[in-house]
Amino acid sequence: MDQASNKQSKNTQIGRYLLDVKLGEGASGVVYRAYDPVMDRDVAIKSAKAEALTEEQIKEVIDEFHYEAKIAGKYAHENIVTIYDVISHGKLDHIVMEYVPGRSIQDYMKATGPLDLDEALSVVYKCCVGLSYIHYHGVIHRDIKPGNIMYHPAQGVAKLMDFSVAHNIEEPPVRDTGTIAYMAPEHFDPDRRISLLTDIFAMGSTMYRMFSGKYPFTSNDTAHQILNEDPVPITQLRPDIPEDVANIINKAIAKTDAERFQTAADFAEAIEEVCKRIYPNSDMLDTSNKYMSRS
Repeated sequence: MDQASNKQSKNTQIGRYLLDVKLGEGASGVVYRAYDPVMDRDVAIKSAKAEALTEEQIKEVIDEFHYEAKIAGKYAHENIVTIYDVISHGKLDHIVMEYVPGRSIQDYMKATGPLDLDEALSVVYKCCVGLSYIHYHGVIHRDIKPGNIMYHPAQGVAKLMDFSVAHNIEEPPVRDTGTIAYMAPEHFDPDRRISLLTDIFAMGSTMYRMFSGKYPFTSNDTAHQILNEDPVPITQLRPDIPEDVANIINKAIAKTDAERFQTAADFAEAIEEVCKRIYPNSDMLDTSNKYMSRS
């Protein structure tokens, strides 16, 4: 039986999309793999969990869907999950997006533990390339974390996803959005500005977790720690991490703007330089950098 016939044997659908399997779910939403018979391709569909939400909460989720599609749907990049459309079906709206085989880094680490050195460097590099692209277009992601990175190790795919709290640089930022474990100090200091560097800090915190399996800051008064304390040195948790890699993490999660990488491209280039020294004959960073902004 061909792919289309097999998919069409499923009797549950949203609009023209034939639902296959559930890929994941959170408190307010669920994501399915589905088949698009018109385009003959698999897609992912994100829907609100109507049974778990009030009418007001459903409206808020739908508003978030439209916002996410509007801010991220216009961009296409190999390191970003592409949003195709927002469709109405029944009482709900649903986001239709690129289906990426694999799972989030968060789920991957639940199965494997901390990532190997080369694997983590490759994932972070590709995410920084994706960040550089959206930053070039004036978008701050605001919620970089392991749960928002889709990863397929066999294919070497790493893609940023979930732009539900992203915003354009021109817009006034909301300080209390995002995930506190990865938030930069400027979130908690009203005298500082939320900027592209905020994503760099979150990417550095994510890199720390990939290597250690631990959050850089604990759940005990996290904001105070982020503002005033340094995390346990990564080399103490992972003695196999080279000092120059540890320096990259430290620079990414620096407290002040001036000490942090100034662009995601700078972050990516620092990883690239380290990889050339450690793995001189490897093509592990073989990804397009044509979208990287160095200005």
